[in-house]
Amino acid sequence: MSKTMFAGAFLSVTLLSVPVVALAAELRTGEQPTLGASEQTAGNFYIAGGNVTSNGNVQGDIAAAGGNVLISGPIAEDVAAAGGSITILSDVAGDERILGGNIIINGRIGGDLAATGGQVQLSGAGVGGDVLWGGGTFRIDAPVAGNLELAGGNVFINAPINGNVRFRGETLTLGSAAVIGGNLTYSSPKEAVMQEGAVVKGEISYEPRPDTRKTAKTSLLVFLSVAFFLKFLMTLAGALVLGLMFKRYSMAFVNGAAAQPLLELGRGFAALVLLPAASVVFLVTVIGIPLGALGLIGFAGIVLFASIAAPILLGSIVRRWISKSAEYEITWGTILLGAALFTLLTLIPLVGWLAKFALVLMAIGSALKIKWDVAKNWL
Repeated sequence: MSKTMFAGAFLSVTLLSVPVVALAAELRTGEQPTLGASEQTAGNFYIAGGNVTSNGNVQGDIAAAGGNVLISGPIAEDVAAAGGSITILSDVAGDERILGGNIIINGRIGGDLAATGGQVQLSGAGVGGDVLWGGGTFRIDAPVAGNLELAGGNVFINAPINGNVRFRGETLTLGSAAVIGGNLTYSSPKEAVMQEGAVVKGEISYEPRPDTRKTAKTSLLVFLSVAFFLKFLMTLAGALVLGLMFKRYSMAFVNGAAAQPLLELGRGFAALVLLPAASVVFLVTVIGIPLGALGLIGFAGIVLFASIAAPILLGSIVRRWISKSAEYEITWGTILLGAALFTLLTLIPLVGWLAKFALVLMAIGSALKIKWDVAKNWL
């Protein structure tokens, strides 16, 4: 499998594997969200924030995203995690799909492992299925019951592998504890290093790595795929927090934008032009500096809010159009749909970008309308 094929496969699998809406699902967000060791969830569990910690017993899937992610409690089904630094010490009954900078996996995995990261270390009781990996450095110190499909930089295998091993990258080293039960097929600039004690029971097939320019091109594709997935995750996390924690406000915002889309589009465009212009005018006067600063801060906040709210609006509109329902809804499903579509619009030149811009303007206009109605009640 080439790096190009791997990147596409990993992105597709990960996007499709984001946990589907469950009635028993639980969401926690914040700067340091935590699931305590004494806690247990009844179903799927979603957690996102700066420093994420899950030590409890999760009876369904877990999806975690953050700067630092630590998962140590038992997981009854699958794990999906993304972040800068990820450590998983849990015994996981199902599959693991991990995306991060520095990844440490030390536990038993009942199913498959799919991971992309700068540095990945696999140890512990091992993997019950296959391993799919791409990235910078990968060290395997745990037994794998299935096959290895590897593409990236440097790989060190120092454990029994029951199936076949396929590798395409820079360097491959088989440690003294490596025992490959199937065939070894690899492509790299140099032949693999086999330390004393390493065993390959099947056939060994080596192909010198092709032109490095192709490698650079596929590496760029892997990077762009990872960036695209991270963008989707951030979009989804923000929309979930806003849509589900502030559901009444979100429903009013969606109904207002959908009822008069052109009006809200115009209102949003006017705010986008007039608010920063007025703020700059205030800034050039000594007396108006505080008002100008507050105006620019408010402008930044409105744009940030609209970027988070636009996927909620898109998902609700598309869901109503597909189901032909009489009312708009905000659920896990509509938010997931909206986040996926909103992220995919980035890939469509001009038309997709204009569509995203229009949705953001509608979100700004509808939000300002709600704020103005509240302000009128205070007067």
